[in-house]
Amino acid sequence: MERMRRVCLTLLLAACMGSMAGVAPAHAQSDVLRATLHNGLRVIVVRDRLAPVVTSMLNYEVGSNDESITGLAHAQEHMMFRGSASLSANQLAEIGALLGGDYDADTQDRVTQYFYAAPARDLDVVLHVEATRAEGLLDSQQAWNEERGAIEQEVTQDNSHADYRLQAQAQALLFAGTPYADPGLGTLESFGKHIQARQLQAFYRAWYHPNNATLIVAGDVEPAAVVAEVERLFAGIPAAPLPARRSVHLRKLVPAVLKDTSDQPYTLAQVYYRMPGYRSRDYAAAVVLNDVLNSQRGALYALVASGRAFEADFGQQTFMEAGMGAAELHVAPSVRPQQAITWIKAVAGDYRAHGVPAALVEAAKRAELAQAHFKRNSIEGLAQQWSQAVAIEGRSSPDDDVAAISAVSVADVNRVARTYLDNATALVAYAVPKSAGGVHEAAPGAGKAAEQNALVPSKTEPLPDWAEGALARTSTPHALLAPVEMTLANGIKLVVQRETVSPTVVVRGLIKTNPGLQEAPHKEGVATLTATLLPYGTATYDRLQYQAQLDAIAASVATGTSFSLDVLAAAFDRGMQLLADDELHPALHAAAFATVKQQEYQDVVARQHAPSHLAGEALRRALLPQGDPGTRTATPQSVGGLTLDDVRAWYHAAYRPDMTTIVVTGDVTPEQARAEVEKWFGAWRAQGPKPVVDDPPVPQNAAKDLQIAATGRLQDEVYLVETLGLLRGEPQAPALRLADAILGGGTFASDLYQNLRVSSSLVYFVGSDLTLGKTRSQFTIAFGAMPASAGAAQRLALATLRRIQEQVVSEQRLTHAKATLLNGVTLNAGSYQGVAEQLLGYAAEGQPLDEDVIEATRALAVTPAQVRAAAAAWLRPDGFVRVVIGPAPP
Repeated sequence: MERMRRVCLTLLLAACMGSMAGVAPAHAQSDVLRATLHNGLRVIVVRDRLAPVVTSMLNYEVGSNDESITGLAHAQEHMMFRGSASLSANQLAEIGALLGGDYDADTQDRVTQYFYAAPARDLDVVLHVEATRAEGLLDSQQAWNEERGAIEQEVTQDNSHADYRLQAQAQALLFAGTPYADPGLGTLESFGKHIQARQLQAFYRAWYHPNNATLIVAGDVEPAAVVAEVERLFAGIPAAPLPARRSVHLRKLVPAVLKDTSDQPYTLAQVYYRMPGYRSRDYAAAVVLNDVLNSQRGALYALVASGRAFEADFGQQTFMEAGMGAAELHVAPSVRPQQAITWIKAVAGDYRAHGVPAALVEAAKRAELAQAHFKRNSIEGLAQQWSQAVAIEGRSSPDDDVAAISAVSVADVNRVARTYLDNATALVAYAVPKSAGGVHEAAPGAGKAAEQNALVPSKTEPLPDWAEGALARTSTPHALLAPVEMTLANGIKLVVQRETVSPTVVVRGLIKTNPGLQEAPHKEGVATLTATLLPYGTATYDRLQYQAQLDAIAASVATGTSFSLDVLAAAFDRGMQLLADDELHPALHAAAFATVKQQEYQDVVARQHAPSHLAGEALRRALLPQGDPGTRTATPQSVGGLTLDDVRAWYHAAYRPDMTTIVVTGDVTPEQARAEVEKWFGAWRAQGPKPVVDDPPVPQNAAKDLQIAATGRLQDEVYLVETLGLLRGEPQAPALRLADAILGGGTFASDLYQNLRVSSSLVYFVGSDLTLGKTRSQFTIAFGAMPASAGAAQRLALATLRRIQEQVVSEQRLTHAKATLLNGVTLNAGSYQGVAEQLLGYAAEGQPLDEDVIEATRALAVTPAQVRAAAAAWLRPDGFVRVVIGPAPP
């Protein structure tokens, strides 16, 4: 029966901003369009002209709160990629790769989100994909049997980490008797015994309906045209009655102590508090309190600045009716966890008893209001912001949060602190490091079973006509950016990319150094120590005064050989002045040096037994020849022997303008940017000849097996790594990049993903990475697997690699890989930060600023035979160094 298709359109009205002095609504009325289809699907389209990119986020208002079996909502999220009546799992994966490979999903307590980033011209393809699985999902038992193993791998991966285990336990206690007690991941038992196709199908039929969904589309689109396309594709999907939601009745809090061990090089100490939910009148004040607690001028961070902790953080997980806050410290293993807990409680208790500093409240509010503009700097971030506000928090728009925060008073924050930061009812948790042994080196191939070549054949299915259109639009790329490059008198290389979608500026800088080549003998660690010392004050301000100046303009700065500034355009001059003050005129005081040196020494001592550190050290020794600069590393002896004079000597030798590249992206002209950089960085001068920072070439490594036992791990992390003789810019580089894209280069359609994850469920994650450098290159295959499956996963991975070396890929497969790379050029322009970091990488290495377009153009000319030849010439299946972190495979 033909249904009446109606759409109710309303323009987004600006939220009341009267109390936000100097801050306008982040979105013009003409840039946001709302629609509600006759079947109840809510649609919000947000136009952002930053780049020809679009992000779609379809939010189904169902999550772990609504499941009858733990993990059921999470399992359904996975099954949404396993095919529907009109689109198979293989077709869905191929389409995702064609669009650039940037798509995924996540399950929360009340919302499950499905998101795609794609070239704006391909939005119709994205909407078709979502429409095909908005009804008629298969949820077959066969597909679930295939997916079950992968989701069980995810469970073991998360449960291998002490911080997740503690958080899950704390959540269960804080919200006992409510839906929030279940973190939603699921368990091996629930997936192995209780969830089957019947339960999945019932869950899908109950909750996956248009009247239970909100679609957010953000990017370079025409809102009215998007709404019309959504109506065409979705309006025929019927609405349905929804089940009742589970109610939430919070119980009285009972304090508890949770203990664990970990494989980390520090003791983790946490104090958990119940916090307000999204629906609470206290939520906005809790956001401000969160920022106050994380302020570098606050009492929690003072534990780091004083040398008592390595890191300090306060984080919140919020639900509709309540939330969970955790104050966390990372301290040296020599510090008793009870002492660290006492420090945390003292901070919370003091704020609760005496109130928080008014200046920190105002700084937090200023920063939150500035973020309303910074969110427009990323198209994907903008879609996430709207999904968060509308689908998750239940607001009308993100401006509702901005307005609420602008109205928060110091008294509000103090009331929230008194109400919620109650140490008498807080949960305490800690995990102490426990060494599980060192590195075990086995003979290459030891413990391996016979070679496995029984690959599941790749299924080549024709794509629907609406998807083939995206492939047909693949063509020679053109530059989306127009950066201006210049070199200043003192040698600074400056690149400016003007963007005007928001009144903000993003600065990224790099001083090229190579500690392995430049640090003096027995001075390993001086580079890290110097960078850590820089934020402890300048010649003008002490640490707290400097941070106060940044807070006054809502700017964030990072310093060191890699430095950055994020600032509102109106405060660009002041921001650059403050960045230069710390970068060029650090105080390097003796007292701060003593504190930072002690921290660094404790950290280096603790890392000597940490599995991740041991793995990295062993891998470098296996890959690189003896005496190579890449094998140098800080030791307790080298750090313990460092002096303040060593730091000053390193600073003056390494921090030099003729090794520096600065990229400025945002609402500033090239002329303005140059004037600012010359004003604040122009007097900087280099001392002595330019240093050599490029590593020497290395020979191919020999095969080796390394196993590192890790406390608490349930899953193996496996890395297969080898050095390559091919360098960037050489003739076969484009073909090898395409071979990597086909093999495992970051998409769900890759051969490794299809063979190890989709067809065999041996792993949860798998991928490959090809790094072609100026003087040395490297190829890596990485995956996570249960110990019993790790051997089989490796054999299948190597068989997959050999196939691409021995068999010519089909023209269709290669065309799809090319489309992935070409569309990636477009997606990379979708954020200020992404643009700045890409330009910084090219400029610092002396490459053309449109290197991505050049590489993509070269890739278009590659043939299937050239892909096979490059893979056969440069990849060595028998030459990998294998590193396994976790329980050793059988």
